Amino acid sequence: MDFYKEIDKSIFEGKFTIPESDWGIFIDKRKEKWGKGTRREVKVIFKNKVYSGKYIFVQQSTGRRVFQISFDGDLIKKLKEEFIQSFIAIESQKILHTGGKFRTKLNDENKEGFMLRVLNKDEIELIPNKNNKGTPYDGLFKQLVKANVFGWLSSKKREKIITKYTEWIDISELPEHKFQNHVIYYLIDEKNKQLYIGSATKLGNRVKEGREEIPGWNKFMYAIVHPKFHANLLEIENHTIMSFGRIMKNSKNIKHLNLSNYTLVNKQYPKSGK
Repeated sequence: MDFYKEIDKSIFEGKFTIPESDWGIFIDKRKEKWGKGTRREVKVIFKNKVYSGKYIFVQQSTGRRVFQISFDGDLIKKLKEEFIQSFIAIESQKILHTGGKFRTKLNDENKEGFMLRVLNKDEIELIPNKNNKGTPYDGLFKQLVKANVFGWLSSKKREKIITKYTEWIDISELPEHKFQNHVIYYLIDEKNKQLYIGSATKLGNRVKEGREEIPGWNKFMYAIVHPKFHANLLEIENHTIMSFGRIMKNSKNIKHLNLSNYTLVNKQYPKSGK
């Protein structure tokens, strides 16, 4: 059985409500006892990848019973990219909205959605239904989503200096990341036990095979700096270098704790570290 969900702000918050008339599509009310606080794990399949989700039953203070489906942050990011025009329109409305509760308002010609197909008790598939043809700016907007630019624009909370950390990535995957901007990056040479730390306004301009300082590097990771702090990129880099220099062996013989068998091979350190 299928359930169609129109895109609204709840999708990009990772949780949306199923009308009571459609509960039977997802759960068998005769076999499953659902009460206040009941939840069950469910796998959400999107474009052949599996993400974590939940069925959640909530009973509000008014007595109204609510059945919701939630999904993890990784899927939220993918949905923002998939429905980039809806996401941009909603974020724009949120930023400009003043007073009262915000509700999604999309023009009929721009509305998008997806089909939720129940495969079995523990798996559902999310199938996009897109009406628009895209714009020349979609690629740029997707990069901004990955950098969490819209998150800090619309957030009323204290901003984080770092908006994203990656895992360690093999050098063979560098072409997929070279366009990331305003980052603190780390290169390691696993064979020679070396670490190099740097900063870049564009990752691909600084991170290349055979770097003089660490020619044998084979893995990298990076942290994306919040746009509000782009002007402090070098200061963040210097702080990171000195922090590692105080912990591990380094090329400047700065006093350290020797807590790693790797050596920090940066050639330049902040003056305060000399």
